[in-house]
Parts: sequence; C-alpha cells; structure tokens
Amino acid sequence: MAIIFHFLRDSRWAFLSFHPPINWLIGLGVSLLCLRCGTPQSTENNGTVTSDTSLTWKPLDIRYAQGFTIEYHSDYKTLLLYQPSDTLRYLLLPPNSPLPPEKSYDQVIHIPVKRVITQSTTHLALMRFLDAEDAIVGLDNADYVYDSIIAKRVEEGIIQEVGSGTSLNTERVIALQPDLLLVSRMPGSSLDPYQKFIAMGIPVIPNAEWMEPTPLGKAEWVKLMAALLNREEQAASRFTEVQHAYDSLIQIAQQAQQTPEVVVGSPFQGSWYVPGGNSYRGSLLRHAQAGWPWSQDTSAVSFPIAFERIYAFGLQAPYWLDPGQAHSKAELLAIDTRFADFKAFRQNRIYNSNRRLNPGGGGNDYYESGAVYPQRVLADLIKILHPELLPEHELYYYQRLP
Repeated sequence: MAIIFHFLRDSRWAFLSFHPPINWLIGLGVSLLCLRCGTPQSTENNGTVTSDTSLTWKPLDIRYAQGFTIEYHSDYKTLLLYQPSDTLRYLLLPPNSPLPPEKSYDQVIHIPVKRVITQSTTHLALMRFLDAEDAIVGLDNADYVYDSIIAKRVEEGIIQEVGSGTSLNTERVIALQPDLLLVSRMPGSSLDPYQKFIAMGIPVIPNAEWMEPTPLGKAEWVKLMAALLNREEQAASRFTEVQHAYDSLIQIAQQAQQTPEVVVGSPFQGSWYVPGGNSYRGSLLRHAQAGWPWSQDTSAVSFPIAFERIYAFGLQAPYWLDPGQAHSKAELLAIDTRFADFKAFRQNRIYNSNRRLNPGGGGNDYYESGAVYPQRVLADLIKILHPELLPEHELYYYQRLP
C-alpha cells in the first residue's frame, strides 16, 4: 500500500512534557494505522452507491471547483487533487473494506473521518458548513478563529492548538490520534515536511480552496469535505442553495444602470496588487457590476501595479474597497497622505471587509465563512455599489470607514 497559508504561527504551550524518539512515534503511528484496517459486499441503485458498511453515497457533481474531483465506486471513493506539476490520488475507504486490486494511490483515508486537524480557518468553515464541528480535534491558532462555537470548544479543551505551518507539535498531533490533517500549501509545494505524519498512517491533504478563481468554485470545496465525512446529500442540498442565491444576485446586479469604478486593495512594499480579470476577487467585482482598469486582464491572480498608476485612477474612482487592515480614514492617512486626494476618500466611499472580527481582532469572518457563503459577499458589494438594487440588505462583512 502506497503511503505516501493564513500565516505561520508557533504553538503556545506543550501538550506533552516528554519527547520520545522518532522511532517510537513511528511505531505508535503504525500501530494506530493497523487498528483501522478489512470486506463488504456492495451494490449500486439509482445513482446511489451503497455498501454493507451501512454507508450510502450520493455521488457529488463538481461543477465549479477546478482543484479536485471525486470518483465514486461501489465500495470506495477516489479523491483527485490537481497540483501544478502532478495529481495526488487518495483512496477513501469505508470501514472493514479491502484495498481495491491493481490500484495506485498516494495515500489512504479511512472514511468517515471523525478526528480532523485543520491549519486554516477556511477549513473550519468548510466543516461548520456541514455541521461537522464535532470532528475537529485540532487547529493551528485559536487567535485567528472567528466562529464562536469553535472558539468555545477551544476554551473547553475539546479542540487543541497544534501549531502552524510546518511547525506542528508532533507529540500533540499524535496524542490527538487524527484521521486526517488538512494543511494549506502553496501550489506545487512538497509534502516532505509532513512525511513523518504520513508514515505514521495520518493522511495529509493540502487544501487549496483559496486558489480557486471563482467564488462558487471556492465554496464548492465543501463537497470535498462531504466526501471525507460521508455527508454528500447534505453538501449537495446546501451548496445548491448557495449557488442559486449567488446566481440570483448576479441577475439582480445586471439591472444596474452603471458600472462604477473601484480602487481595490492598498500598497504593499512599494507596489499595489490589483485583481486580474479571471481571479476570485475579479469575479466578485465583475458579478457586482464594478469596473476597474484591469478587468480585461486574463490573469487568475493579483499582480503588482506602480502606485503612480493607482493614484491617477484613484483621483476619479468613486469607490475604494478593502484598503488593507485600516479601520478608519485617519489610519489610511497615516500610511500615505496622498490618499486624501482619492475621490472615494473625499466622498466617504471607502469600505473594508472587517465588520466581523473576533474579540481579539485577529479572526476575520470574511476570510472564514465568506469562503463558503459567497452570496453574502456579493450582496454586500451590490449594496455598496448599487444600493437601489438591494434596499433591504444590511452589510454583513463590509463597513464604511469613518
């Protein structure tokens, strides 16, 4: 059998006071893996895949996400994660099931997963979307969590902090006995830093929902979680609601009589990153009937533009969205007094997506639940740019800077 960013943060306390040799850790991991291993008969009826393990799978249709797909078989599933240089293949195996013959997989995940460690608040949102918070046993840093239910479970010790990035606390991870470790990696990044966990039988998935170029594609990663949790029908139903709401808002926005121009972002190290026309942010702006000079660019990511070009555009653009971490116009002036010349500054039309922060100010719900409820983000943008189209809507993630 082949066994194969949010910010990097260190863990804050030691869960175990001893540091056993790595051989002992690997031995423990192999023992845990052996406890999971077996042979059900299976049938298929009306598109629903069932097995003698009492699991019923309704195959999910992946329509928007580009980073993964799921293949359904009579007694197992295959998860394919598309990387820039290769494709990672995961065998999703129900209890007491044998390995399928003559198949090659990078890792095996026993489903449904019941103990998951996450390294991104977006992962938390994917699981909360499916009411699967009980399956979360570890996360990177609670300071960056907005969800009050997750925060409470951390306070009660139900969910443990395990460290960030590749600086995971090995002993603590093993003590939690996870079925799965969800990590955030740059495209094409090696999983070498996690090989010790993989060798112990702890599967590692590099979740790349943040790389999706469309809001619905990003939200559709809830279906990946559903396949791991055996909650396909729940995911399909709820995602359909999100998709219908989002598409309805697109149609409403198309009734706009104008396309107001917007400045997006703020300067960083001498450059100003603007969204490409085919990027996630670009899709939201286009669907909200917003205009910006680089809307026709085909890039799926943001790219740097000289401040001077943004400054010239800012003199006449009536709106400014997401100006970094700023909470007020005064904070913006402290960065650069030239911002006072921007039309949006003079007309008090600067909006930031920091309305929903946790008490410590570190967790922003825009980057958490906003990933799985893009209709809320789009509704906010339409309300800001075309308030007459959504007269009853109250801003959810965004607020005007005083």
